[in-house]
Amino acid sequence: MRVLHVITALGVGGAENMLLKLLRANSLTSIEQHVVALLPGGGLASAVAEASRTLRELDLLGPLALPRGLAQLASHARNLAPELVQGWMYHGNLGAWVAASAVPARHVPLVWGVRQSLPTLKGENAFARTAIHLNRMLSGQPDVILFNSNTSLAQHRARGFHTQRARVLPNGFDTLRFSPDAAARDRLRRAWGIPEEAVVFGLVARWHPVKNHAGFLQAARQLRLEHPQAHLVLAGTGVDASQPLLAQALRDPALTGALHLLGEQRDIAALMSALDVCVSSSHAEAFSNTLGEAMACALPCVATDVGDSAQVLGGTGLLVPPGDTAALAAAMARLAGRRPEDRAERAARGARARAHVLAHYALESVAQQHAHLWAGLAQGSSVPRAKG
Repeated sequence: MRVLHVITALGVGGAENMLLKLLRANSLTSIEQHVVALLPGGGLASAVAEASRTLRELDLLGPLALPRGLAQLASHARNLAPELVQGWMYHGNLGAWVAASAVPARHVPLVWGVRQSLPTLKGENAFARTAIHLNRMLSGQPDVILFNSNTSLAQHRARGFHTQRARVLPNGFDTLRFSPDAAARDRLRRAWGIPEEAVVFGLVARWHPVKNHAGFLQAARQLRLEHPQAHLVLAGTGVDASQPLLAQALRDPALTGALHLLGEQRDIAALMSALDVCVSSSHAEAFSNTLGEAMACALPCVATDVGDSAQVLGGTGLLVPPGDTAALAAAMARLAGRRPEDRAERAARGARARAHVLAHYALESVAQQHAHLWAGLAQGSSVPRAKG
């Protein structure tokens, strides 16, 4: 079976990471997976090139490049003749529609992938808003729209998306790669200048208003008043001192010497092993990759109760209302102690978290669900796409 994936770009994000996981999954080795990125470059480009049968990078940025890039995409699809096309996120979905429509003489099953929550369009730029609008208009075209959370499905349905053929498949996690690593913990803590006895809280998220770095920093200040031994590690695309808010935080006396800005990181598994607690302060999420990866590394988590986070945590972590800085600080403080019983509680919560991921979100199980879906569509079990 030949599958063509179409994705906007190959940065270090949730959709890109999930695509890479499917390319590497043992249970999908019999499927010939090809990838087209609508924009060139990105932190995962080399890994995707290595894991896929082929990677084709286009350049659709700008109105002058768009017609040429779409023509190249259509030509590539015709030459490849995939048996199924899957899109990833809004712009990738539009590209996947073009690619599937370009294959002559037969119906090529089309799968769209939507992997974000959409409680509001606030914070989305014009480029993203246009893509979301076009996705809504064309949402009757794909054979299946795959959501990674029930919350995301409900939100898109409320915004007028056709969801009669929608399915929910959760994110999957490589529990061999994402597992506790004592050597990585020691190595990174030494590199960051963090003493072994410190309790380290991590926020791993790209720089975006929805991730609420400001709320996390406010909670961290409150936490440090009660637990001055706590350290804070922030990692993600754009998370560095070039952001005025983060530059100011580095100068904050309450956080001096305890705040570590790492920017974009490739080895998230090692990073997680160096933490004691993972925090998600987001105003909105669909299915948080960060929480699943942290839990697979046996970390207890503190998260805002958004999207499917309660289901993901499965009672192993602490949930707080979104935007409630005091509640976030209190939950972090509950897991910040250095007494033996405090460390035992963190360890017990972390062990339950890893067991929950193994039971419900193991990568090979999720990959097999994708394989079953693709095979069914390719064998003609899908409803034909709507016209117009």
